[in-house]
Amino acid sequence: MQYMDNYRPLTLEEKKKKDRERAERDAEMRARNNRMGLAIFQGSWIMAFVCLAIVYLVMGAVPGWRPAEGHRPDALLPTIATLILLTSSWLARSGWRAVTRDDVQKFLSQWMIAIVLSGVFVVIMMTQFFAISPTETDIQYVELYRLMIAYHAIHAVIIGYMMVQVWRYGRAGHYHSDNHWSVEAGLKLQYFVTAAWLIFYAVLYLT
Repeated sequence: MQYMDNYRPLTLEEKKKKDRERAERDAEMRARNNRMGLAIFQGSWIMAFVCLAIVYLVMGAVPGWRPAEGHRPDALLPTIATLILLTSSWLARSGWRAVTRDDVQKFLSQWMIAIVLSGVFVVIMMTQFFAISPTETDIQYVELYRLMIAYHAIHAVIIGYMMVQVWRYGRAGHYHSDNHWSVEAGLKLQYFVTAAWLIFYAVLYLT
């Protein structure tokens, strides 16, 4: 009798419970796959920045390759820009945490401030693109310096655009505590652009 009971038809409530459990398992699996895929993508993507940093360090070891002390780019504005970018990432994280608690208004406000600060960062660094002019003796240095600044700025603009799209969907009511993967992905991309810049900042202004 007990064996037969195991195959009795499910009640409506039991079917609903099984459906909920299956949906939760599927959602957890999708979330794990999404996070793993993004991590693999970012890990391979960051290598381009690492390679450029290595090229800069190798070239910088050649005597006379870098400009004379008075002609090198000043680190003050880039340092301020770095602090602004770090603040932007912190606010983006705070916004993501807010949406996981269903505080959508806090998410919208902090996410938008993070976007604005990222824009300020890009503007400051674009001024650094023209901060030094090439001469006959340091043209290779200036070209690589500008390449690194522009390469990172392009990524920052693209990720900033993606964050704007996340904000728009958030304003339309798409996100809540059970649906916030796009916000999390946007945050991790912001982490990526911050980590990439810290690599460049270290070699451009601290070596």
